[in-house]
Amino acid sequence: MMNDEVMDNRKSRYIKEGERLDDLQIKGYGIIQTPGKFCFGMDAVLLSGFVKVKPGSRVLDLGTGTGIIPILLEAKTQADHISALEIQEESADMARRSVALNNLEHKIAIITGDIKEADKIFDAASFVL
Repeated sequence: MMNDEVMDNRKSRYIKEGERLDDLQIKGYGIIQTPGKFCFGMDAVLLSGFVKVKPGSRVLDLGTGTGIIPILLEAKTQADHISALEIQEESADMARRSVALNNLEHKIAIITGDIKEADKIFDAASFVL
């Protein structure tokens, strides 16, 4: 659980007006969300618990939203790297800031783009399905 001083420091650096920082209750990680727009639900938490990731794997999350699944997968698995694609710039920006707030830039990349263009964004055979 994040202590108040750590939470306040993170808020001042990464949180925009109208956003909040939620404690993910794992590894001290937090996620930025906007109440009234989109906040992750229990389905994302459950999905992150069912995904089987081999150590050293490269993972791709399509339609990442605010980045909840990549952050939880980083906390729960030994993936080498996680790429996450999101079409909405506002959500992708929030996801990037959540990744930075958790110091995970070396493990998680948030890319703004359309799933229909994924074959042009990512190299062939970049991920094992």
